[in-house]
Amino acid sequence: MEEIEFTKERAKRSGFDMDEEELYAVGNMIRDIQLERKLEEKHRVLEEKDKVLEDKDELIKQLKEQLHSKN
Repeated sequence: MEEIEFTKERAKRSGFDMDEEELYAVGNMIRDIQLERKLEEKHRVLEEKDKVLEDKDELIKQLKEQLHSKN
């Protein structure tokens, strides 16, 4: 609900006359943008972790090959 209060305050300062329904729509857009940013950040973190796992898998594969070549 803080998005609604923020939107009300901004509308009041800007001189807009918005009804509650319009304020909720704007609040929902703000919340949508915030959620998209969080999702993008989580996606970026997951990609980084995936890269680390791929690197570790490659290292394991190389170590296994070294172990088998010694035997």
